Amino acid sequence: MVAVRTVLVVTLGLGILVSSGCEDTTPGIRERIAVEQAVSTYLQALTEAYSNLSIEPIEDLAMGSEVQGVRKMLRGLAGTGDRIEARLLSVDFTRIDVFREINATVATTEVWDVTQFDAFNGREKGRNPTSIQDSIIQLRLIDGRWMVTGRRVIGQEPRSRWKVDQGQPEGPEAQ
Repeated sequence: MVAVRTVLVVTLGLGILVSSGCEDTTPGIRERIAVEQAVSTYLQALTEAYSNLSIEPIEDLAMGSEVQGVRKMLRGLAGTGDRIEARLLSVDFTRIDVFREINATVATTEVWDVTQFDAFNGREKGRNPTSIQDSIIQLRLIDGRWMVTGRRVIGQEPRSRWKVDQGQPEGPEAQ
């Protein structure tokens, strides 16, 4: 985990140095559209992975440590008896940089509707209908396709918005 963080921090640092120095990292319109499409497709597949506790939806869209990180997250959820149902409500691309035509760094603000369920009985445990996350997503162009190599949530809304249904009390006093 520390190695992944180190790689992301170094990559971001290099990206900042390159963008402030010698290389123009502004993508052309075709590159921008292709990168945005790859990120949007990946985020939608990530919702399926979480909802089904299966790595399969992202296997052809991501590689390496990103796949391993999602796999670890899914195992953790399964181990606690939780299942997450996530819906991506919106994604705003706040910055896209393309380096040497094959590497991209994308900053996004994502709005998610996230519901947590007990995986065994299906009971809702909590819900956050507007989870706002700022993410950095790294991609690499491989055989003409943009593949996600890493995603890191770098910021979330400061307060918890999880709502837990306590149910209705039973008995005549509840009337």
